[in-house]
Amino acid sequence: MFDAVTRAYGGGDEHFRINPQGVAGNGDFSFLVIGDPGEGDASQYSLASRYLKLGQNNDVKFLVISSDVIYPAGSIEDYEAKFYLPFHGFEKPIYAIPGNHDWFDALEGFNANFLEPKAARVAMEARVEADLGLTGTNARRIDNLLAHAARLRRLYAIDVGAQRAPFFELQTDDFALLAIDTGILRTVDERQLAWLERALERRAEGADVG
Repeated sequence: MFDAVTRAYGGGDEHFRINPQGVAGNGDFSFLVIGDPGEGDASQYSLASRYLKLGQNNDVKFLVISSDVIYPAGSIEDYEAKFYLPFHGFEKPIYAIPGNHDWFDALEGFNANFLEPKAARVAMEARVEADLGLTGTNARRIDNLLAHAARLRRLYAIDVGAQRAPFFELQTDDFALLAIDTGILRTVDERQLAWLERALERRAEGADVG
């Protein structure tokens, strides 16, 4: 997936950065982090009023879901009830890294909803190719996944779908956020590890990430 996105966009690590409005330079800002929200039950909705209220603060620029967006298996059919409805009304960008449950459908639901459509498509195509076609996913299913996610984004007006990978980097003059996808095996592969090392080098060099 990493290789496919890099080929599709050209260039390098700049494609794996997020750039929410209002965080560039050295100004202060806040953001929210929520982990494992995706039950779709009272435990999830009990938090909704809190993060919706906090999201109205001018200093809050974005929200990060740090794992397991959707229980039990990351299915795209669960995104409306377990993501879009609970976050309806949150007007800042939302980013996410998947947990093991999101990987149970080979990250298809996650990619369709959180990645840019171009990145999502090539990532899913690369996964099908890596699996030697031993999957029920084909070009038609990928089209349907992307259309379904696009419809939900429009319907609920959620600012999501700006990532190009299930991991990302944000660096300002005074701050660094490195979000890492550890998958089902709770580790990182050689490509993500190399990216992480380069991101740490950028921090050490003074956040020269322009």
